[in-house]
Amino acid sequence: MSAIQLQVQGLQMRFGGFTAIKRIDLDVRAGERLGVIGPNGSGKSTFVNCIAGTLVPTAGDIVFEGQPLKGVPIHQRAWRGISRTFQLPRPFRSMTVLENACMPLMNHRGGRMPMGEVRDRADRALERAGLVDKAGALPDRLTQVELRKLELAKAIATDPSLLLADEVMAGLASAEVDEVLDLLFEINEAGTTVIMIEHIMRAVTRFSERLMVIVAGERIGCGDPAQVLAMPEVERAYLGQ
Repeated sequence: MSAIQLQVQGLQMRFGGFTAIKRIDLDVRAGERLGVIGPNGSGKSTFVNCIAGTLVPTAGDIVFEGQPLKGVPIHQRAWRGISRTFQLPRPFRSMTVLENACMPLMNHRGGRMPMGEVRDRADRALERAGLVDKAGALPDRLTQVELRKLELAKAIATDPSLLLADEVMAGLASAEVDEVLDLLFEINEAGTTVIMIEHIMRAVTRFSERLMVIVAGERIGCGDPAQVLAMPEVERAYLGQ
């Protein structure tokens, strides 16, 4: 059994008088595929932002590969092996696809990476994402699924050990969802732990080895996807039954 890679203990996030995350505990093993679901506004993205460092939790601890992340800024979390996508693709519109894939590497580990290596790693990321033939194109020339793949290419260019995939399939057609799922499976099989936050139930249940449900900032279930989805409280809160 793989070692625990990520430990979240008593995580809480408050915005003024509103508590978005209410003392969530979670252990994630290296190489695991974890799905996170919940209604809109339940706290899923807040949870991810706390791990990535975009938000500073009000309380609790996050430990990654044995090292606490308290006080560690976003870029240093990336250096340690945590990468993420965003719900809305955010390419640099004036740069080519290849230049976009290079950007996460430009300041990686203090900006000491030679440009030749930066380009090689960006090329490999685009190849894995199926975008190598689009390397010289501007993002405005990409389809929606290609923009999503570019998000993933940028995220994996740094060879992360943990990928936080935040609704990377939103707005895609069924066949396009399958394309992105196949890419996520390949990323995981190469050794990267993947935490998937997703609303598309078909995708998250196919991908996840374990499923966590967050409702109103609380973890109400975590375990085998079929068993978690069959829990009465999950059906009431998430499926509206």
